[in-house]
Amino acid sequence: MRKRKGWFALIFIVFVFCGCSNQNEANEFYSHDGAIVAESADVAVEGEVETSFTGIQGVADNDRMVAYQSYVTIETQNYRMLHDKIEARALELGGYLIESHQSEFEEGTLVGTIVLRIPEQAFQSFVNFVKETDGKVVEHSTHGTDVTEEYVDIEARLKAKKVVEQRLLTFMEQADDTENLLKISTELAKVQEEMEQLIGRKNVLKNQVALSTITISIQEVSVGTSSIQNESLQTWERSKKLFIDTINTCLFFFSSFVVFLIGLSPVFIPVFLVIFFLILYKKKKKGGSIDFKGKK
Repeated sequence: MRKRKGWFALIFIVFVFCGCSNQNEANEFYSHDGAIVAESADVAVEGEVETSFTGIQGVADNDRMVAYQSYVTIETQNYRMLHDKIEARALELGGYLIESHQSEFEEGTLVGTIVLRIPEQAFQSFVNFVKETDGKVVEHSTHGTDVTEEYVDIEARLKAKKVVEQRLLTFMEQADDTENLLKISTELAKVQEEMEQLIGRKNVLKNQVALSTITISIQEVSVGTSSIQNESLQTWERSKKLFIDTINTCLFFFSSFVVFLIGLSPVFIPVFLVIFFLILYKKKKKGGSIDFKGKK
């Protein structure tokens, strides 16, 4: 009988010890204001950094994520026709219009801007279509933003946040204290909010890459006015230029002539003197012969 009581006492002590041990382990999960939670987050962040670095290194050049944007300025004689033609082509390629505005000048010409989103695979062909329209391309530029590194980093952070979220859910199931449960709930809500922000940014990057943006400014011009006259006539400017060129040419020839005379004066002066004296001598000789015949 004593032995049985002894065994029961021993078993009771073992159960009490195990219960205290489990309670201590559970308390360790939530003690020190979430120290264990922080430790879990730190471990997850380490894995996140390694995964992000490895992921970026493994991305091939042709698999990089690039968001393209293009800007085109066009002059045309018919604003509405060109506007409708460009918008219709964008819809055919699976794109859509996100912004359009226009204004009218006193002379009746229109000017406006349209912003379109075009699928990445059709972006370059659409840009070429716009440049080959009836209008005149005044300005064109295209640039891309590489978002590969940011995208891979977001994916790695999401994986880490999911690990932390799963650990917090496990801790919540084991929690038997209201205070600790509130701490875990607060930390879990914070992690889930950060995950939502990362998911939102990830979707934005995917959308920017999948659909390129092109901004087209259209300026309507009248026949015989605006840039046509500025480029082909310019009567006053051309007249001034011709007048100045003529004066410069005359000054150049005059200057060259003076330089020529001064430079060759050592030759010209003696030659001139010789010719002068010869002419004078001939005149005198001729005059003397006439007088002699007269006397005869």
